[in-house]
Amino acid sequence: MLRFISFSRFSNISMARGTLFKTISKEYKYEYHQYEQEPTLMKQIKHLGFQLIDDPKTNKVTFNKEFSSKKISIEFRGTPPPLEGKIKVSKEDQSISQNPKYQDKIQQKIQETKQELELGILSVDYTVLIETEKGEAIAFECNTSNQTTFINYVQPVYDIQEYKTRSKYRKFLRDYPGPEINKLDEQLKQSLYTYLESYGINQSLNALIEAYSIDKEQRLYMEFLKSMENFLAV
Repeated sequence: MLRFISFSRFSNISMARGTLFKTISKEYKYEYHQYEQEPTLMKQIKHLGFQLIDDPKTNKVTFNKEFSSKKISIEFRGTPPPLEGKIKVSKEDQSISQNPKYQDKIQQKIQETKQELELGILSVDYTVLIETEKGEAIAFECNTSNQTTFINYVQPVYDIQEYKTRSKYRKFLRDYPGPEINKLDEQLKQSLYTYLESYGINQSLNALIEAYSIDKEQRLYMEFLKSMENFLAV
């Protein structure tokens, strides 16, 4: 007995594709017209003496810099911007918001609400690889949070090329990742931060990494939207 296939399914697919195509196209146009790379980004990279390696087909970004006897490479990835918490002011506060007498109280409440939400904090993971002319290296696994450096692990690197291509998971699975920095002697811990800072890993660089990682993520997002639009247009 012949069974007839209902064409409603094909109709639903066509409608869903059309809706998604319109939504994707609208989002892409909005993001494309809104996007503008911060004009000082490239100037800052040059000012700090770094060579930029940014393949538009991947999510990896590398900053390279050479010193007299060593060279460093800083690797990170595109990172979405932090969520912005919307703080609601109660009607009671709105009614007295114009009264100077209550300004301190209102600002304190807003600050407390921000702390409770814990939103708006950008954190970017990055790796600093310091290499000698002899091929020896040491890696600092770090992250920046609001332009502040946090060292997570420090470990020696025995095969530089293999380390650069190894996944982060394999790095910790195969090799000893080093001690937990926060459990080290305070003087030793501070010496590690001072050593890292001597290579220019400071607040200015952290600010650059944070800004560039957001820019990288935005460009990849627009590329994603464009690819989806092209696929759905067929």
